[in-house]
Order: sequence, then C-alpha cells, then structure tokens
Amino acid sequence: MCCDESYIYVFADDAKIYRHIQCPDDCKLLQNALVRLQSWTQKWLLSLNTTKCCVVSYGRLVDKSNTYTLVDHRNQEAVLERYDKVKDLGVLFDDKLSFREHIQDKINKAYMMLGIIKRNFRHMTIPTFILICKTIDGAIPSRLLLFCLAPL
Repeated sequence: MCCDESYIYVFADDAKIYRHIQCPDDCKLLQNALVRLQSWTQKWLLSLNTTKCCVVSYGRLVDKSNTYTLVDHRNQEAVLERYDKVKDLGVLFDDKLSFREHIQDKINKAYMMLGIIKRNFRHMTIPTFILICKTIDGAIPSRLLLFCLAPL
C-alpha cells in the first residue's frame, strides 16, 4: 500500500501506482499518492521523467475525463498523458485487458521468424527444422510447422 489506500508496484526502476476509482474523491487520493511519490523521489535525490509517466484506465465503463499531474524538471506542473494501451515488461495491455493486439503481435513475429527460416533453409529435414524451432522458442505450434514445411 502506498498511501491513502492507493497501491504501488515497483520493479527495478519502474513503478505503478493504482487505485480503484469509484468517486471523485478517489481521483484526489490518487493525485495525492502521485504527489507523495514525487516528494519521496526528491527527498532521495531521484528524479521522475515526467515524459515517461502516463495514465491508463482499465475497465468497460471508465470515466477518462480525470487528469493527473506531476511537477516536471522545470518546476512546472505537467499533465500526464492518457493512453489506451501501454507496453509493460514486453506485454501490451489495452484499456479493456483483452490482450488481442498483444497476441496478434506475437503470432505475427512467429510467422515472420518461420518465414526467415523457410527462405534460408529450404532443403532441411523435418528433424532439423524441429530442432531449430525448439532452440528458438521451445515450442512448435503444428499450424506453423505445416506452414514452414510447405513447398514454396
């Protein structure tokens, strides 16, 4: 728990403050948590890159009119940008938490990699192909295996 019933997740040099927003007072409490985080970073001579800070709201019926601010390096109040999706630790989170775009991106990258393998190793045997795929990612979806082994 960060403060005022707002929560914080920290990983390496990355932090996420979150709060379930049910009323306007919750927005104020979340803003207070941001201010307290920034005060803490200043106390310990750390700086927040306000250009990398953003707001993402998750859910179906979310009021996205709320704005949140931090003080930038010029001591001016900066409004945090609001995004519909954000990539975190390699995973693309959208505002509905559907992961469709993330999954599609991973599928496209897999097909791209298999296309490269297919072009460069036309005459390889099936066991050799399986060994290469296991080395690259550890698993071979059968659809991709058939695609890669199909004649040009």
